[in-house]
Amino acid sequence: YTYNMQKTTNKSAAIDFYDDDNYWNNFNANYDEAAGDAHWGAERTLFYLKENYNRLSYDDLNSPLVSYVHYDYNYVNAFWNGQEMTYGDGNGVGFTPLTSLDIVAHEIGHGVTEFSANLIYQGESGALNESFSDILGAAVEFAYDSAGGDWKMGEDIMNTGMGLRNMRYPHLFNDPDTYLGLNWGR
Repeated sequence: YTYNMQKTTNKSAAIDFYDDDNYWNNFNANYDEAAGDAHWGAERTLFYLKENYNRLSYDDLNSPLVSYVHYDYNYVNAFWNGQEMTYGDGNGVGFTPLTSLDIVAHEIGHGVTEFSANLIYQGESGALNESFSDILGAAVEFAYDSAGGDWKMGEDIMNTGMGLRNMRYPHLFNDPDTYLGLNWGR
């Protein structure tokens, strides 16, 4: 399920997306293509989990994947809240909607971790949670992105193409590459 938050933070105000001709390109000034991207990314991630791990959704109980797009105004983030995914539209300058395939899979990855490992989201266990989500994001991107995968996280939502993190070259973003290594605990 994918809902339109209409640039609010109130989920009770969310509505369905509509398309008069059932041709879901939705490229417009509101970035409504973000709905298709989030929905397709959730579907691909669901298939990836089933095909590779015989896992039925994030909780292995076949729960539906629920996405909310157009969250807030100029919101440059996406998040899993324990039940669903929420995606901002970026700021229109350096960031477009945060609904790229790797980010969608990353957010669902938080659900997988929550229901399989129950890591507390702080310190080292929080870092593991983020890392596992990045790995799932990259794996789904390698499996289903027509341009092929890479080790960057979120490069498709940035005008620079740099990404938010780089698993191949973590030092580009001052992230550590080894346990207790350079940039640890920054």
